[in-house]
Order: sequence, then C-alpha cells, then structure tokens
Amino acid sequence: MNLRRIMVLILLVSTLASLTLFAKPQLNYLVALNMEVEFMDNGIARVTLKQHPFDANGRSLLSNRDVVSEIMDEEDSTVSLILLFFTSNPSKAVYRIVSHSKLDEGEQVLCNTGVPGVMEQFKGAVTLKVELFLNATSSFAKLDGDLYQVAIVDYFTLRDPRSWIDVMDLRFTEDVKLLNFSADPSWSKPPFVANSTRLQWLNMNEADAPDNYVLTLEIPGVVFSSITQKLKAEISGARFSNVSSSLLVNIRNTGEDEGVFIIVLSEAGYEQARKTSLKPGETAWVRFPVHLEEGEEVDLKVFGGNEQLDEDRIILKAEAPVNVSPLTLSVIGLILVVLGAFAIILYLRDRIRKQLLPKAPPPTWNPPPEEMGIEEMRKALGKS
Repeated sequence: MNLRRIMVLILLVSTLASLTLFAKPQLNYLVALNMEVEFMDNGIARVTLKQHPFDANGRSLLSNRDVVSEIMDEEDSTVSLILLFFTSNPSKAVYRIVSHSKLDEGEQVLCNTGVPGVMEQFKGAVTLKVELFLNATSSFAKLDGDLYQVAIVDYFTLRDPRSWIDVMDLRFTEDVKLLNFSADPSWSKPPFVANSTRLQWLNMNEADAPDNYVLTLEIPGVVFSSITQKLKAEISGARFSNVSSSLLVNIRNTGEDEGVFIIVLSEAGYEQARKTSLKPGETAWVRFPVHLEEGEEVDLKVFGGNEQLDEDRIILKAEAPVNVSPLTLSVIGLILVVLGAFAIILYLRDRIRKQLLPKAPPPTWNPPPEEMGIEEMRKALGKS
C-alpha cells in the first residue's frame, strides 16, 4: 500500500466524521392552529382543524412540500389530539373522519406570529374534518331534558404552556341552542364574537387562551349514555432545577384504562395545570415553572375521570446538573477522529516498512559427507 492510499483513507475517515458531527439540522417550524366546532342535532360535533406552518420570522412555509407532507403524515396523532379536546379516553370515542388531511388553498388561518396585538392572516391551510358523537365522550353531561353541558379542554395549552389554539370558533346549527357559556381561567380574554349562533375566541398568546370552554346547550334527539371509566395514576417522581426554576413531574398510569390525566401544581399565590394522555403502564414527564427557592415546598395533585387520584408534597431539591455543550461534543469527536487517523497512519507505516525491508535469503543446508557417521549427522542437524 502506497502513501496515496493512506491519504485517501484518512480523507475518507475525516469526511465521515465531519458528516456525523456537523449533520444538517432538521427543519424547525411553528404551526398556526384554528379550530372550528359545529354543534348539530343528535349530539354530533363536527370539528375542522386548520393548520398553517410558518418559520420563526413569521414567514409562511405552506409552499414547503416536506413540511406539508410531515403535517399530513401525522393525521392519526392529530385525530387523537382532536378527540382529547372532548374526552379523557380517546380509545372509547365514537367518531368518523369526514375529510382526511388535505391542502386547501382557499382557507385562511389567523395567528399571532410575535407582533403584539396583531393576528397575522395566512392564506391556505392543511385541513382535517372529524365528526364525533358527544354522548360517547367524558365532556358531555346531561342536565335536564334536552339540556346538556359540554366542556371543551384546550389540550395544547394544558400540555405545554408554549402552545395553544390561536382561534376557537364554536357554531350552533340546526336546532341546537346556546343557553350559557363560560371560560377559565378567569384572566383569559372574552370571545371576540359572542351571539346565539356563534362564539369565537382570538387568542394572541397562552395567557389570553382559555384552558376550558364550558357550554350549556339545548340539543334535541340525543340518546345519552354515560361513560364508565375507572382511572388510576400516581406521582412517581420529581426533579427540580434551580437553574431553569422548573420542576419536572413524572406521572404513571397504574390502571387498566387509557385516559387523560390532569396534574395540578400549587405554590404560594400560583396554581398551574398540565394534561397528558397515558396508556396503561405508561409514564410521562410534565414541566412546571416554579417561583420558589430550593428547600421550599409545592403541592401536587393528579386528577382523572372527574376525581382526584393522587397527591404529594414535594420539597424542591436541585440535582447536580450535567451539561455537555455541543461545542464540547464536537471537540471530543474531532479528538477521536485525529486519534483514529493517527492510529491508522502508525499501522500502515509499519506495514510499509515491512514491505520495504530486504527479504532475508532462504536458509541453506549442506548435506553431510557420506563418510559421516550417524552421531556426526545428528550433531550437524542440531539433534541430540
């Protein structure tokens, strides 16, 4: 092997390492979310979810085929998220997909992209339409006669304080009548449109967006059936970081049913809630920002199926952080590449040296004269 081949090998190893260390990052984007819910006779709700992707600078990414394809490919997950707005157990919901995910250039989506007080209007949307029967959801409660209460929970804002429904548009058609409504928490903004046939919220940010939309409706023709479900869960761990002033809480579904669980954190003057969906035996970590110092206490409660399932008091105790920066990882990777290349050079250098050394002549043996006796021949051959 000559020097040229050695250099080619080194170049190949370095190139592969560079591709590993400096791979092209995945495209990041945000998604504007507009939800329309049409309440119809017989307790049917038709939900239309409109999604429009955009980048961190507020520029539309609807023309990016990779982004749009990724959103469409996540249809199953999106349907589950829609169901979680109405029920704590999507596996028991009765629904049908009216229109699968598709790109509709004629739709419009509203979203605040960072400019205070301004809702940006995007043209076009990825739309998905689902019809579900409210009588098979946990959000539907019979009051009296044809009077029912419907509680819509914004699963996005409960799951992650950085996400929310930008527009919630509720419409009441056919013989459905809106009798009353409320939204919480109390500091959330009132609806932009409020009349007997429509309620519309324009949510600029998470603080404006309600966590729950509670409606009192008169709906004719509903065959009501209660949903029997026994959820169980426990608080199985907590981690506090005084660097980010946040608490990670681990929740485990210890029951036999899949369900949605609400975790509530209480501290002096503050109360926060997170929501997560878990299958039997599954666990999940939820994050809360906290306003207390290390050594102080917070109260945690877990709810599911309209009852409290577990509670605990946590003393905030920070764990020693282990932070490895990307720069450190890159340096370590480059060091390994250099060491590997050096080892290859040493190995190949030894092989080349062996190939360049003159070959030793083959051993010669002169046959002993005939007159030598057996003992003399043995000595000549080195045998005893």
